[in-house]
Amino acid sequence: MTQAPPQAERSPETEAELAAAFAALGPDHRPRTHLMDGDAPRYVNRLIREASPYLLQHAHNPVDWWPWGEAALAEAARRDVPVFLSAGYATCHWCHVMEEESFDNEEIAALLNAHFVPVKLDRESRPDIDQIYIAATSLQNGHAGWPNSAWLLPDGRPFHTGTYFPKPQFAQVLGAIANGWKSSGRAEFTSLAGRLSDAIAAITSERKEAVPLVTAPDAAFERMARMFNPEDGGFSKGTQFPQEGFLLFLLDHWRRGGPDKALDIARRTLSAMAEGGIHDQVGGGFHRYTVDVNWRTPHFEKMLYNQALLLRCYTELHQVAHWGGHEAGCCVRYLEAEMTAPDGAFYAAEDADSLTPDGRLEEGAFYAWTPEQVRALLHPDLAEKAIAMLGIDRAPTLEAGAVAHLVPEEEVPPGLWDPDALPVILRQLHEYRAARARPLRDEKVIAGWNGLMIRALAEAALEFHNPHWAALAVRAAEAVFARLDGPDGLCRIHARGRAQEPALLSDYAWLGLACLALHDATGTQAWAERAEALASTMLARFDDGRGRLASGFGPGPFARIYETEDGAVPSGESSALELLARLALRRPLPLMRARAEALRDALSARISDYPAVWPTALSAVRILADGEAGATRVCADGALRVRLETFHATGAHKLIVTIAPGWHVAAAGAEGLAGAALEGAATVWPAPEPWENPHTPAPVPVHTGTLSLPLNHPEEMVTLSLQPCNAAVCLLPVTLRFRIR
Repeated sequence: MTQAPPQAERSPETEAELAAAFAALGPDHRPRTHLMDGDAPRYVNRLIREASPYLLQHAHNPVDWWPWGEAALAEAARRDVPVFLSAGYATCHWCHVMEEESFDNEEIAALLNAHFVPVKLDRESRPDIDQIYIAATSLQNGHAGWPNSAWLLPDGRPFHTGTYFPKPQFAQVLGAIANGWKSSGRAEFTSLAGRLSDAIAAITSERKEAVPLVTAPDAAFERMARMFNPEDGGFSKGTQFPQEGFLLFLLDHWRRGGPDKALDIARRTLSAMAEGGIHDQVGGGFHRYTVDVNWRTPHFEKMLYNQALLLRCYTELHQVAHWGGHEAGCCVRYLEAEMTAPDGAFYAAEDADSLTPDGRLEEGAFYAWTPEQVRALLHPDLAEKAIAMLGIDRAPTLEAGAVAHLVPEEEVPPGLWDPDALPVILRQLHEYRAARARPLRDEKVIAGWNGLMIRALAEAALEFHNPHWAALAVRAAEAVFARLDGPDGLCRIHARGRAQEPALLSDYAWLGLACLALHDATGTQAWAERAEALASTMLARFDDGRGRLASGFGPGPFARIYETEDGAVPSGESSALELLARLALRRPLPLMRARAEALRDALSARISDYPAVWPTALSAVRILADGEAGATRVCADGALRVRLETFHATGAHKLIVTIAPGWHVAAAGAEGLAGAALEGAATVWPAPEPWENPHTPAPVPVHTGTLSLPLNHPEEMVTLSLQPCNAAVCLLPVTLRFRIR
């Protein structure tokens, strides 16, 4: 029999509802608390009714948590107390630490319950709300992170913030705020809340006149080049994050004629990550970041969005530098084995912590190795090679042992360097590791994160000629729309069997881009139509009437929430701009181009001021101005699709031109038409077919169907010019430039 949390005010009706919700979870429910009476948890709080795995982790804390929402703010107003908001996510290590130290402590809980309305927020369910309070924490403290801790007025405005608090410090802060609220300190809290809220609103929604962005890409590149760490790769001299947005921008910048250094930075960084501990050498996939500069010791959580964005990075690197296929394959194998639901949708994340053999939760325990373990598992010859080549004998940075990483050949002792043995070693270690307790998997399905991965899979399927990957992408998309697209519109989250939370701007944009990639990979027109429908709904829901798109909607003064830059994932506005720009190229949609130009203009001053923090937006601006730069180009309202194919074994290249039904490409000789031309390589044009041009009395040679153009002796830049026509009209000539490595 559970009891009410200490100092909590709950009605008998609420107690009965929570008891019923707890009972409905059944015998498989595993309470995450040390406060147990026999086999039963001592406490249950309002989070027991929630679907979010993160919120359910806290459902048996003695803290009388409320989920984020208007009801919690109304309760604070009724009781005339502040709100304590704690935001985190299910696989967050330091969130777990603060829970164990403070939120699962009865004394701390009594303080929170008596003097505050404690609220838990899953930042992955409501990143728009989380962004408000992360901005407040950053403004007050100069930095921010998770768990994010914020104290709010009952109307939702923050007045004090922080991140992780050790238990003694947390108790002091709670006591000081509780005492201040009952005395003259409340006026200061209200004044702070006003200033913070005004600053947040100014940062996110400020409007400036449009400015040209011609020089912004070069400025962004120069900034990234200055940040680049040439010794270790990456863009830091300390903690290393993948910075996929930088890498994708640099690859796009090089394709558009940027300096070779752009490609060199991307390749060096992706190579360092592939060899480091951030890459799970044994099981595939990538961890979120490393705590050291040489990519060796990760913070062990694995996020779906990192897998998606890094899969795109390695796919695009393979397109231009013929390297990265192995890493792309490892990423997809991990995804398929560990992150795929039975219906094909993709789960959100795996935790940083896992159980040790003696039953303790410890960060990285699942991934660490000691030399003694390896020697006990492998044949003696393989064991010594494994220890040397994977750095198992290096000084461990974890209590449980070392993290496997690829040691450079020159650092491996003589006789132990054997790359042919490495696949066997990794396969056997993977089999042995499977017997360990896996980290917690966050099995909620997030619309936008799935969109990121579906796009990455579809693009990789094209590059690596892998129809199975295309099928995985299609199956995931069908599952996501089946779970989340309902009569009231798209939802963001599916968990515990139900859809919840209205989809945000990023969900629409990322799923729209995924649908365009599926159209490219499969040729199925319905996916292009779905992308258009998502874009139309996105504009209707989030357009603020002044050119910008809100990412979501918040409380009190935060009626519209705007993102301020690209971060660990592209911002919603950057991705929306890319979706609108790509649609404007691919389909006869003048409105999409007009809305894309309005969004570009509304963001232009921000981008111009800090171009390096808007890499996705910058690439989208260039798509709008000059077209796409990837291996696949769709243009002329979808009449033409051109793909650069590279045969990596021979170094040969060819362009495959697909002409939509009802269209053709004019050849030289038609009156007033430009004809087809190729510069920078020799080719063999296919034999022209006659077509009766209604504007001239004589038959005119044209090209129709699919053209395969081998590029013989290509120069660094190859330019293809085509003019698409149908029976009624000829469009303006299209010029496409492909950079050949």
